[in-house]
Amino acid sequence: MPTGTRQDPIRLHYRSEQTVVVEPDDEDRFVVTAREAALACKQALDSIEWSKQWNDFLVRVHAWCQDHSSAVKAGYVTVGDSALNVLVCVKATDYNFDLEDELAEFDLELSQQFPLCRADVMQIPNQSELKSGLPGEAALVVYGDGK
Repeated sequence: MPTGTRQDPIRLHYRSEQTVVVEPDDEDRFVVTAREAALACKQALDSIEWSKQWNDFLVRVHAWCQDHSSAVKAGYVTVGDSALNVLVCVKATDYNFDLEDELAEFDLELSQQFPLCRADVMQIPNQSELKSGLPGEAALVVYGDGK
């Protein structure tokens, strides 16, 4: 085909069982169904979008903690049973009821803005309890010194 002419795109349908040959640059050819190829392409795009949302999510959690630095000592992100956990460690030793509504709004904002990074926002008033039940490797410190 001459250079500069338009070629129709190749269509990969999720329902198709037709086989296609994939030839990466390393010349390690393999045969998959069009369905498998389409799913792999979708997974790659989803992975790129998740990575972008993840980075933006961490930046947003840090910014929120910094904006509430008068009440917040540190912020962590951990992996929970069914979602990420955003642990907001407050400076007070007791539960900060004044911050409760803002945390609920923040939780809702995160779920709307970062749908691929499902998270639950929780307030942690007593950091000594947190340290005893959470190894340092299991938590990502996104704000504060983590001490």
